[in-house]
Amino acid sequence: MFFRRKTQAAALQTSGEAPVQPAKEKLGWFEKRARRRRRRVLFEEILGWILVPAFGYLIYLGVKSVGGVPKEIIDFGNELIGIVMKGGT
Repeated sequence: MFFRRKTQAAALQTSGEAPVQPAKEKLGWFEKRARRRRRRVLFEEILGWILVPAFGYLIYLGVKSVGGVPKEIIDFGNELIGIVMKGGT
């Protein structure tokens, strides 16, 4: 509050010269690639935190609307588990 920054217009009026812009950093291909990768990983992480619970909730709603998991699916799952545990012959 006491030390408020001056706007560019106010700075021009008081000093009479244009404010000096800092030089933009020059990035090589490796740094650009690293930044793109970080951005993509962050985007995928956020998307995962949104989509995984959404899919789980949609599966829950689908099972609830059918009235539960049908017996045939449970029997098929039990057969698959039995085949995997036996090791296949």
